Amino acid sequence: MLPLPASSYQRHRIHPQPSRSLSKLLRTPARLTNFAVFLLLTLLVFSVFLNLRYIYTPTTRYQHVFPPRSIIDTLPATLKVGLDHLVIVPGHSIWTGSRPEDAEVEESWILASYQKGRRRPSIFRAHISRGSQIAIEDPRALLVFSGGYTSLLSATSEAESYLRFARVTGLIPPSDSFTRVTTEDAALDSFQNVLFSIARFREITGAYPHRITVVGHDFKRRRFEQLHRLALRWPNLHFTYDGIPLHNEADEREGTAGELANAFNPYSTDLYGCHAPLVQKRAGRNFHARTHGYHVGAPELRELLEWCPRDGTQIFSGALPWAK
Repeated sequence: MLPLPASSYQRHRIHPQPSRSLSKLLRTPARLTNFAVFLLLTLLVFSVFLNLRYIYTPTTRYQHVFPPRSIIDTLPATLKVGLDHLVIVPGHSIWTGSRPEDAEVEESWILASYQKGRRRPSIFRAHISRGSQIAIEDPRALLVFSGGYTSLLSATSEAESYLRFARVTGLIPPSDSFTRVTTEDAALDSFQNVLFSIARFREITGAYPHRITVVGHDFKRRRFEQLHRLALRWPNLHFTYDGIPLHNEADEREGTAGELANAFNPYSTDLYGCHAPLVQKRAGRNFHARTHGYHVGAPELRELLEWCPRDGTQIFSGALPWAK
């Protein structure tokens, strides 16, 4: 048999298909659509995974709010370790005096109209004295005077004036011999007195307290024990309210009535004080437009600090350092 012509051989020769490059593959219309969808779905699944991991991993959730170098460099090299008892004295006024004899003089205090003429400076002294006594007697206690810059007439906070009062009157020892005391200068109401003092304890000690003692007006006991403690999910057995009564029964009855109408009832329907009228009260007391830094100083409380349930009463259910 004669061989086929060369032209015929070339026509019938099977040429191997060259391998397609990735760029040609991506330019193929039908496959471009399928491959792009596959890539997008892969990225979506990966993104969801990373977000869920971020939300449910406490060790990484707060890394981006830890103090930057510029803040860390200004902090003391050592913390007050070994303390576990937080003693809180909420402020109710600002002391402007500078001498022991000014301690109970009304003109040395910035008083609201309902506080004048009722010997309230002596009550404030009793609060400061009792809180100081508790802290001095317990070597594991940190005394925190809490209260913000609540007056246009002074650039001093309630907390700073209480600490100065305690030093000047000798209710606490000199600073070189007693250092377990500090101020919390951001609180604008009683709920913040407790929450922010816990955060301040974290800043000073590097840990959270095991127990809390609050010293204040006796007629405010129910609010702290039943509402503020509940909102923070603080264990009842580790919470003490040391109430100081007013001078007479008439003042006590009036204080109790005002407490019920203006504080206990509003907080009963707004546990975190983030709705009207309580949030407006905070803004109305913040004359100097101060803000706190506890998102950085106590990063474990960041979600709690921002918690504001729509119905006002839903208890924060997130992780808390003291709730096991």
